[in-house]
Amino acid sequence: MKQALKLTAIIALIFFSFQTLQAQNWQYGVKVDLNYATVQGNGLKNKLTLGYGGGIWANYAITKKIRFQPELSLAQYNYTKSGDFDKYYKNDVGRVGANEKIRLANINMPLLLRYDIIPWVSVLAGPQIGVAVFKDENLRKDGVSGFKSTDIGIVGGVQANLGSVGIFGRFTQGLSDINNVSTKYKWNSQRVEFGLLLRVK
Repeated sequence: MKQALKLTAIIALIFFSFQTLQAQNWQYGVKVDLNYATVQGNGLKNKLTLGYGGGIWANYAITKKIRFQPELSLAQYNYTKSGDFDKYYKNDVGRVGANEKIRLANINMPLLLRYDIIPWVSVLAGPQIGVAVFKDENLRKDGVSGFKSTDIGIVGGVQANLGSVGIFGRFTQGLSDINNVSTKYKWNSQRVEFGLLLRVK
């Protein structure tokens, strides 16, 4: 939770600093999205499952074609435990008979560079840090969460710019190991997102 508060404070500082910068170079607004998320690794199903999210975004015009776009969002992800979970983890701290459905909620902060190929089509890429603020799972028999709280990844996608509305598709590959059940096996998140950006300014 402390990590989430620190992350929120950093983003809030970025957004409030807009007032001290050249206003004409900044745009900002809100976003909503649907995500299809999975985790690759032993004991979990590699199956894309629907979730959702929403948040705020801004971008700063570095040149006519290049913008820096930080975002802050809250997203729910749904994962599924596989039938062979006990095979890998019952001799560690894994709970025999743990629930199949897993729900996590992350505060995510992607720091993206946006390049406008033409005025109404852009590509975006950059790093993302996510901090789990809600976990609904019982994968460990000692009551500790089966997932680590920090998930660092890389984001890439395309965006259509239609006036004050943007339509985007993105893929996020998790780079950090989020398995907190055992050090023997790695779990890496993967997500596909589709969403809308609404520009307020």
